[in-house]
Amino acid sequence: MAQTAEECLKRGMQAEEAGDFKNAVEYYNLAIKAEPALATAWYNRGIARTKLKQYSLAVVDLNKCILIDTGFKEAYFSRASALWRTGNLQFALTDVSKYISYFPAHPEAREMRYLIALEAEDWEVAIQDLKWREKNNPQSDNKKQLATLYEKLGKSDNAVYYMEQALSLSPDNNELQLEAAAMFQRIGIYQRSLDYLNRILLNEDVSEYIKQEVQHLKADNYFFMKDYASAVDIYTTLLQKDTGNANIMADYGHCLLQQEKFNEAEIVLTRALKMKNMSPAYAYLGRGLARLKLERGAEACEDWEKSYKLGEKAAKKYLDIYCDKKE
Repeated sequence: MAQTAEECLKRGMQAEEAGDFKNAVEYYNLAIKAEPALATAWYNRGIARTKLKQYSLAVVDLNKCILIDTGFKEAYFSRASALWRTGNLQFALTDVSKYISYFPAHPEAREMRYLIALEAEDWEVAIQDLKWREKNNPQSDNKKQLATLYEKLGKSDNAVYYMEQALSLSPDNNELQLEAAAMFQRIGIYQRSLDYLNRILLNEDVSEYIKQEVQHLKADNYFFMKDYASAVDIYTTLLQKDTGNANIMADYGHCLLQQEKFNEAEIVLTRALKMKNMSPAYAYLGRGLARLKLERGAEACEDWEKSYKLGEKAAKKYLDIYCDKKE
């Protein structure tokens, strides 16, 4: 005897509850064949296919479910999940946002949208969901994440506010103070960055690694504040302890460049490049400037060309002014 769509649907759900998703799909196939306009069958098959990690097929099924019944609210949440896993971030955001418009207090949907928004670099949406989490779960601590997101959004005042809030909750957290100092430096609040770095050094339980990071950040702050002598002193001390640190060496080279010690700068930046520092484009830019001052213009142009190809936009200016090649 032929089974009805409802019977097939019921058997499919039983198989799904037992974790037998392949058989569940087969029963849903029969339900759809018996009644093609049965939205629930398309929805359930989409869920089963998601469990089987057949995300593209799941999207097709959930599309059909929503086409049949645009008010099938759960399908938007499920389709968002499948779309996310296929890399369709913007469509996933649209679907989960529609679901949240129906169920604004659904914690899983809020968490999903937050994670998708992070991946899609939609900082404003991510901030909305973090603030919702903070409002609805007073025990959660989202201050540092909010500070990070506001910095990415370019809203420095908000970033500083939330970072200060995070610090007030964990005043003895050395790692957090180090993160705050780094953020304040990126924003350009150098003295406040120095204040937190000096505060870290007052703690007795600071690891040697953190001490080195603190000193490096202090030197960078002095560099940006144009106190090159103080920066050089710290870079020199750090390199005495860690001669193989290419990143510190590159920063030291740029500091020498600002002091117009062009021969030393060229030597140090060459070492940093040979040791493969993390920002070779910046190192090539600096070495090019040193070589220009040493009247080695052809080599300077080669450095700026490498710097520009590696993504340093400032190198284009020097290529245009001093070199024949424009690209």
